[in-house]
Amino acid sequence: MNSKLTKILEDKENAILKEKPQFSLNNSRSFGTEITKNFLRPLDPDTSDSHNPQRLGDYAKEIFSYLNSIESQYLPQYGYMKFQTDINEKMRGILLDWLVGVHLKFKLLPETLFLCANLIDRYLEKTSILRGKLQLLGVAAMLIASKYEEIYPPSVKDFVYITDNTYTKEEVLWMEREILKKLNFNITIVSPLKFIERYARVSEMNERAYCLARYMIELSIIDYKSMRYKPSMIAASAVYLANKILNSDYIWPQSLINNTPYIENELKPCARDLCILLQGAERSPLQAIKKKYSLQSYFEVSQIVIVMGPHVNSNK
Repeated sequence: MNSKLTKILEDKENAILKEKPQFSLNNSRSFGTEITKNFLRPLDPDTSDSHNPQRLGDYAKEIFSYLNSIESQYLPQYGYMKFQTDINEKMRGILLDWLVGVHLKFKLLPETLFLCANLIDRYLEKTSILRGKLQLLGVAAMLIASKYEEIYPPSVKDFVYITDNTYTKEEVLWMEREILKKLNFNITIVSPLKFIERYARVSEMNERAYCLARYMIELSIIDYKSMRYKPSMIAASAVYLANKILNSDYIWPQSLINNTPYIENELKPCARDLCILLQGAERSPLQAIKKKYSLQSYFEVSQIVIVMGPHVNSNK
């Protein structure tokens, strides 16, 4: 191949790489609900998004109606921990808090974290485990979630290293097989993340409020009691509470009534529990999520002081 042709091909390849979108800690893949810095302000976001194939405006209502119908299909049952003899809720929380740090270190997609937590809980629901194998379960679940969600997942060697070589490569792969067999290879789930992206989009939520709502649903991952609520309920309650904390003019606007299965009163019990998580985050020994959301890229939403009384107020 002559040098001129080689140069042309190299220039084309470099141009493609420049245009390729880069993932960052702020980015998350959207399913008909992309959150961008430039919000449209239509009467019907789905109709105005019909020209954008990534947002699937023509089908969004049907898609999310279907997701609501199947969201409970692969959820762990609250209360499974009473069948575990060697671990408890506190150990589960410590594991997930550590995995949030691993997730951040590897710069993985938000979906990967939610899937990882789901796999851990569903496995623990089916199998009793010794505390010495709990971290092994965590890294194996993160490995599966990374393979499922990421374009370039971390290698097995990376996960062995992150455990300070507590486990071998063979042990991680063995646990990966065990998880997949116990769950019958059913990996696809509906997480709160998909719903919160949708609800933020249709209600024209600003980015700071969206990050605050995201902070809450990530706190719910570590909280064992949050398992009582469906993903769409957690997402809707987080949006509701974020609007209330930031003194939005429309806490639960008509666009959310039209595009969620919930009315305002149905959200209050879950929103109250999320508010307790927010208030307790400062005193909690599990600080990974709070530190993550104290970054400027997340508008430092974990630094917002929550004061609960008859009304919810916030001070920065």
